[in-house]
Amino acid sequence: MMHGRRRVAAKEPTQDEKDEARQQLERYCALNSRVMGLKAQNVFTTDALDATRQLLELNTELHTVWNYRRTIMKKLDAWEDTEKRQSMLEQELGFLMKVIRNNIKSYWMWNHRMWALSQLPQPTWRGELSLVDKLIGMDARNYHAWDYRRFVIARLKDTEDGDAVDEQEFAFTTAQINRDCANHSAWHNRSKLLPAILARADQPRREKVLQTENELIQNAIYTDPEDQNAWLYYDWLLDIQQSDEDRIKLLRGKIAAIRELLELEEDGTRPLIELVSRFAELGRLQPGSVSDAEKEECMKTLCTLKGVDSYHAGRYTDISSALSKRWKVHDLCV
Repeated sequence: MMHGRRRVAAKEPTQDEKDEARQQLERYCALNSRVMGLKAQNVFTTDALDATRQLLELNTELHTVWNYRRTIMKKLDAWEDTEKRQSMLEQELGFLMKVIRNNIKSYWMWNHRMWALSQLPQPTWRGELSLVDKLIGMDARNYHAWDYRRFVIARLKDTEDGDAVDEQEFAFTTAQINRDCANHSAWHNRSKLLPAILARADQPRREKVLQTENELIQNAIYTDPEDQNAWLYYDWLLDIQQSDEDRIKLLRGKIAAIRELLELEEDGTRPLIELVSRFAELGRLQPGSVSDAEKEECMKTLCTLKGVDSYHAGRYTDISSALSKRWKVHDLCV
């Protein structure tokens, strides 16, 4: 006998609920027709602006309406007066906060907010950054919020010490990754910041920063070995090294870290794949640097992968054959 959660049938809406839904749809269609009619007639008044607000509160994905709204605002007499424009755009930001609460992932809303902030005579970028902090706190993986954050940071650097802003933002990504190591947006933001930080660092600071990056990556890998974000960041970190000597040093550290991880989780697919890839990369960067024992370890790892990830067995067989020919060792996967 099968035991499972009983499927609950969807509740049939009442006639009153059906009537209310129909009336709401009719009101939406009427409002949409009205706004499109005003746009077609090139009406740029406060009444038209209010109509677009009502429509966008119901549907944030109408990019044509967002464009129309921007045009209306720029054609109003208040736009030419700096104080009135400031007041108008501050009200617009308040309206957008209501939209954010209803649909935080609306691309067109974020695009409009960027425009509004850019048009403000006296923008408050620090205040806007505090807002984004709260939004990311609500949804740490929201791509749109992170993209908007990069926009705010770029503008903030125009008004403050850019290097100091970078360091603060770098610390913010650290906190977000420590909170959730699978946060792709935080890793991505970090990769945008690190090159500039390394470029202005002297050698002792550079080595300290890279050591910290290694520790952050290893903590993330130990937390979730199968999550790809830390592994991808590790590969990217390898690519930006200044010399092959630095890359080899980083590779050796990565191999040691993977070995430690495999002592705890010997059949982890991603760590096993990474170990093979790092041995192959090490051999490419420094021919002859992979010892016979390490070559055997690599070949045995490929055999293990065929067992734990049979779906990709053919791929591991091909890799094993290629490495056995390159290293002139026995192919253990045959």
